[in-house]
Amino acid sequence: MSLSNFDMDTNAALKRVGDNLIDPSSREQLRLVGDEFVSGSSRFQVVRGVPRFVASDMYVRSFSLEWNTHNQTQLDSFRGDNSSEDQFVKKTGFNQEALSGKLVLDAGVGAGRYCDVVSRWGADVVGVDLSYAVEASAVTFRDRKNVWIAQADIGKLPFADETFDYIFSIGVLHHTPNTKAYFMKLVPLLKKGGVISIWVYPATPDYVARKAWVPFVNKIPPEMFYKWCRWFVPFLDRNRNDRLAGWLARVFPHSDQGLGLENDILDTFDGVSPKYHGVHSPDEVRNWFTEAGLINVIEPSTWQSCMQGTKPQ
Repeated sequence: MSLSNFDMDTNAALKRVGDNLIDPSSREQLRLVGDEFVSGSSRFQVVRGVPRFVASDMYVRSFSLEWNTHNQTQLDSFRGDNSSEDQFVKKTGFNQEALSGKLVLDAGVGAGRYCDVVSRWGADVVGVDLSYAVEASAVTFRDRKNVWIAQADIGKLPFADETFDYIFSIGVLHHTPNTKAYFMKLVPLLKKGGVISIWVYPATPDYVARKAWVPFVNKIPPEMFYKWCRWFVPFLDRNRNDRLAGWLARVFPHSDQGLGLENDILDTFDGVSPKYHGVHSPDEVRNWFTEAGLINVIEPSTWQSCMQGTKPQ
């Protein structure tokens, strides 16, 4: 087995987080023994170069399919543009000067769209995801010694309190069973003076309409719905002036972002296939930050329901 991006001696992100790795259940310190992370009561295997702190992908099967299929679609390094970097800056308010050299948690790494940006900026990045998307991101970042990928649940992460300088979670927390509760799980992991930024779905008409479709689409196997998206999105693209296509486009939520057909297929599937689909107003999100004791709470841009806050010293 190759542990490529996960050697304690050569991986900067793992080396920095190593002493703060804990058993998610018992909170005992973990140590690397062979191909396992071991505590006094548990053993967590390394499978295909990725440590597994969960037994399965639980309720996020659609993401496991999505990101292993579209492992390069949204990454600037493969697209040759800066579309993801631009979104990252707007949704977090972070920049290269602030993050370079810092230890950063990407909570919900997926295929690594934003991890790609932050690691190129010179941060040491720990990327976690509940889904098997970690397999795609582990391959993508196997030669980046400032990236470490782990499969873990945001609700029970294997890190001690006050581990990270920065934390971000973009488009992820609303796909958990309780958006606010899972956000609150992240705040203790932030160092004093550290900064956390999130973006969650806003309670705008488009996202509310998508939410209404979720219970129906969830009854369809993800593989079958994905095949339908691969037909539906190109059909709309080819028939923009057709009345039937126009009607379908109004009825069913779909993506038309101008970032290419593959991105629109991916984003259409992403929009209604996850089990959970929370929508939240900016005021609601701001209240979470205030309740968590964060200060300097700001909305980094005009993207609704993105928020940044700082942990007091």
